[in-house]
Amino acid sequence: MRYILIFLIFAIGVWGMADISFAAPNKSLERLIKISVSNHDEVYLLQDQFKLSVIDAQEHAVYALANDDLIEELRSRGYKLEIVANDYRDAYTDMPQIYHSYAQVCSMLVALRAQYPAITKLETLGYSAGNRAILGIKVSDNPGVEELEPEVRLVGAHHGNEKISTEITLAFLQYLLSNYAFNPQVSNLVNNREIWIVPVFNPDGHVNNSRYNGAGVDLNRDYGYMWSGEGSSSAPFSQPETRAMRAHAELNNITLEYEYHSAASYVNYVWDHHPKDPPDSGYIITISQEYADSTYGSSTTQLQKINGYDWYYVRGSAQDAMFGIWGGIGTTIETQQPSTQARVDSICLANRRALMKMILRAGWGISGLVKDSITEEPLFAMIKFINPKRWTVYTDKICGDFHKMVAPGNYTFQVEANGYLPKTFTVTVPDTGRVFIEVKLVRDTTIPYYVQKIVWVRRDRPDMSFTTVTMDGLGIPDNQIYSLGPSGVIVLEAIPPIRNFPGADFVVYEGDLSPENYSVAVSNDWRGSFFTCGQAQGTQSFDLSTVGLDSARYIRITNTGGGSSSDPYAGFDLDGISYRQNASSSAVFESSREFINLTLKLQPNPAKDFVRFNFNGKLENSTIKIYDVQGRLINELRISDNVSWNLKDHQGRKIRSGIYFCQVSNKVPRAGVKLIVK
Repeated sequence: MRYILIFLIFAIGVWGMADISFAAPNKSLERLIKISVSNHDEVYLLQDQFKLSVIDAQEHAVYALANDDLIEELRSRGYKLEIVANDYRDAYTDMPQIYHSYAQVCSMLVALRAQYPAITKLETLGYSAGNRAILGIKVSDNPGVEELEPEVRLVGAHHGNEKISTEITLAFLQYLLSNYAFNPQVSNLVNNREIWIVPVFNPDGHVNNSRYNGAGVDLNRDYGYMWSGEGSSSAPFSQPETRAMRAHAELNNITLEYEYHSAASYVNYVWDHHPKDPPDSGYIITISQEYADSTYGSSTTQLQKINGYDWYYVRGSAQDAMFGIWGGIGTTIETQQPSTQARVDSICLANRRALMKMILRAGWGISGLVKDSITEEPLFAMIKFINPKRWTVYTDKICGDFHKMVAPGNYTFQVEANGYLPKTFTVTVPDTGRVFIEVKLVRDTTIPYYVQKIVWVRRDRPDMSFTTVTMDGLGIPDNQIYSLGPSGVIVLEAIPPIRNFPGADFVVYEGDLSPENYSVAVSNDWRGSFFTCGQAQGTQSFDLSTVGLDSARYIRITNTGGGSSSDPYAGFDLDGISYRQNASSSAVFESSREFINLTLKLQPNPAKDFVRFNFNGKLENSTIKIYDVQGRLINELRISDNVSWNLKDHQGRKIRSGIYFCQVSNKVPRAGVKLIVK
């Protein structure tokens, strides 16, 4: 038998600040039910037809929450079900000594901050729908300083009735702090990572013994990646709790996140929303297995890895948002919720073993620092992996550092920062540890800027044919696309904002040979109000003056042409958005697909007296810019065909021996190659 009793999923009590009784708006009492099914795949049909709030999906049984109206409808459709608990919130209310109350957790965090001031920082990340504080504590050797270190975030109690999630995060926090001065492994992690711990993310639910927050919303359906309105969520990031978590992720460049839950015994990895795995799935499966292997001990503690969608689908989950929007690896840990202190302690210990390994792993892979080649100021940049394809990550907005967890091997990636020439690098990642690269980008005011960040994206079921990925609609247009789908919407952020100049201010690129209809709206608040710039088909330019805005930070694109859900490229196909930052750059909006796919080769290289540039594309109105290792422009050659260079600077002087960088530039800067001069 998989569990002794399904009640273990909800082994909770009503303790602590119970001054506000929970009542979900427009909801009757929810019961825990068990639905008999012929096979596991019936869970998807139940979710699609009844919008069922699933808790666990087994081979022949689905456990879910349902009110009496839904129970009656299920029975009328012929489903065999039994009521496991008349009110899911009332299970195990007689063991308040096992789990900490919200008030106790808050007191403990304040006390730990006072006891360990040198390695902790306590913050109020935001407030719940019921106006309770969401506390997060940072553990690091310099907690008040943003350092060039991978950041890890551990989150408990998305669902307030899943109290074991708070205990796991709280126990790990106490272990780090009490062992920092004595345990070399702990001190190494604290000194070289920034570890954020949020024991109670849903204070209202935690206090009221409820899955939902104080507004009756399932917070793990409210995030903005592939959101579709499940769990009573009215909009992407509609709740103050998820908005606080979003704001925290924008300020802290999270590399690795674990969200703790209790319904089963799983290491649940992305995606939750779709059966197609992301490009990083091989490595994600590897580290998920390592986490599971570290929880050895007993049936109470041992976890198994599972793909989120393979269990049951969730749209708008925390882990999908962490990976899809910010590029950090998010994973949901599902544990049992026992009724004895000894078993609670064993679960905390098993997860501690796993976390010690995984937080060390957060620093393995590829790390770097991106900055201006002249001022050495840190830059916000997008790191786009080309070969092999991996999910995009970003630099920290304060420090300019980035960290990408990948398996050992060779990787080629491009660094793109607005207002700078992009650079491409190839690195070799060792079996353990990391490769670090310092990136100095050269400023160029003549090139266009590109939208690089997703705020939220909506895509409704059914979408099983869907194959494109959101990151391909970002950055420099390259004929890799994201298809919005029949009812798709995407909101993107322009950093820095788009400005209003005479003429067109930004261009939306269609990446399909069959142009499709869409609408474009802009705003300076990601939540709106949005102002419609117009309806369009295919690649089109837009002017902010049509809506009377001097600038716009957010762009919303909505598919308006319909499309079949069986078409993997249904809906508008976004290839990128370019925009201008000065009044004289209107010409940058001319599309040049031949130039986008350009490659450059140098012969000979190393060179002594001359070098010839060989291309594979058309080069009308193109230039080759040559820079030294400090990022200074040495010469600029205007070309209309393959060309040679005599290795002299713009003043006719022979350049010194050393390393130089040759960059082809047209509407879009592309094709950079390193040149060695003897």
